Amino acid sequence: MEPSVYLNTASCGLIAPATLATANSLYATFAHNSSMHSERWTQQDEGRIRSVVADFVGASAKNVALVPNFSWAINGIVQSLKGTERVLLYKNDFPSLLLPFTINNFPITWMDAPDGFNLNLEQLRDAVINRRVDIVALSHVQWASGYKANLEEIGELCREHGVLFFVDATQSLGAIPINLAELNVDVLAGSNYKWMNAGFGSGVLYVGDSFLKKYPPAVGGFHSERIRVPEVADPTAANYEPGSPNMYGLSLLEATIVAKNKIGMAAIQQHNHDLMQKLLNGIKNLPLKILGDYTMNNRSSIVVLFDEDGLGDWVKKHNITVTHRNGMLRVSIHFHNTVEEVHALVECLRTKFS
Repeated sequence: MEPSVYLNTASCGLIAPATLATANSLYATFAHNSSMHSERWTQQDEGRIRSVVADFVGASAKNVALVPNFSWAINGIVQSLKGTERVLLYKNDFPSLLLPFTINNFPITWMDAPDGFNLNLEQLRDAVINRRVDIVALSHVQWASGYKANLEEIGELCREHGVLFFVDATQSLGAIPINLAELNVDVLAGSNYKWMNAGFGSGVLYVGDSFLKKYPPAVGGFHSERIRVPEVADPTAANYEPGSPNMYGLSLLEATIVAKNKIGMAAIQQHNHDLMQKLLNGIKNLPLKILGDYTMNNRSSIVVLFDEDGLGDWVKKHNITVTHRNGMLRVSIHFHNTVEEVHALVECLRTKFS
């Protein structure tokens, strides 16, 4: 069998052995006097990890919550809203972003992508400029196409017209640098099991000051109540944290952030960009169809191919792992992937059509 090639971070990210060892060492201490070690983690590690996460996304620690996943975060945010806000959503966005608004019967304006890739930004601009919406809620990177939204442009547009901007960063956090100090984003959240390479059970939630002031947290548990200081009137994002923090998962998260910082997020993004462009160049003249064009314009390190004529089975037969879903193949490239692995996929596809 040919060597295994993993091109599926958009589904689930690989955990580095060194990262895993860090979290395992924490739980090893729980074999002896677990209460002492768990209290030490709460008193010492938790605050440090929140600061590490905040620095990673360019935010203040008071605006960052350590949550179980994106779904917990966005549902908590929705509970803080009045329920009458008019929301702009992309109809093919990830269900975890759409459902909290649809099942709670928010008034929704739906946005489309006529070619299946490029979002209809004129539709977005028109809805914002003419104040037909109060909230734009959008994924930074689209899970089903790899389209990358321009957060700077959309955020500034929302700011100018008094519209809130919510971002799902699950498919970008850890692969694309995010500096919230330079963005007009009111709420940003993401799960860490994909491009953050931090396993399941942890997520990041950023909540801006103006949103916290206007829409105080309306969820709670022992952990969030413990953080709440009665003498301080203004809540922090940590009030969105539930009880019993995932110490193991958050230790994984800190370790993977430290590893990514050593490489540099700009370097990771450039590596992914270069490998994806190499892949696009390699398949450009093959008789297959993709979503979007063969450039990196508005594209993340994801490309989606149409699974026609047994293409998916062919790729699988050659021991290359990608996502097979709804007649499409989603290929995703991250910092651990190599030129040789991209070449292996290109050659696999070429032999299919030779």
